Amino acid sequence: MLKNGASLTAAKVYPVASISLKVILFFFIIWAANLSYGFVHEAAHALVVKTLGGQVYELYINPFGTDAHTTHSYVTGTASILLLELAGMAMTTMLAFFTLLSDYAPLPLFVALRTAIYALNYSPGTDIYAMQQVLGSGSGLLSILIVVINMTCAAIAIAALIKNASIREPVLKRFLHF
Repeated sequence: MLKNGASLTAAKVYPVASISLKVILFFFIIWAANLSYGFVHEAAHALVVKTLGGQVYELYINPFGTDAHTTHSYVTGTASILLLELAGMAMTTMLAFFTLLSDYAPLPLFVALRTAIYALNYSPGTDIYAMQQVLGSGSGLLSILIVVINMTCAAIAIAALIKNASIREPVLKRFLHF
């Protein structure tokens, strides 16, 4: 019996080890998602280079997944450059949508938010910066489109989390049951 008269079987007991394991597992999943995100993004660039007949020399992703790049032969032509630069964000946008089919809502939320943030990064060396060099102000419309699609995926994941985080069914299915 506990102090207030309740039995031990009626009380919810969360062992510290169980909570610690869940926290470690959450961070491991986010780390793996970060690495996977960088790999999928750069692999899309590499695939386009190979499709255009170019050479891929290096696909680099740092151990945290926060920095990645693909070293490849030079690509010529406005359409080819645009396709090459758009490939990475298009692939991660599709990844955000397809991870909505998983039963782990933080995953599509993470992928969608990371892609939306990246689509707004006009720093030299980024895909959006390269697209801006090719398209000029038209790259802003592409940024907005990518952000809207990814924020829609993020909103669906958040709505599914709010609805019931304990349901083990795909995030998209949970969202559609509103």
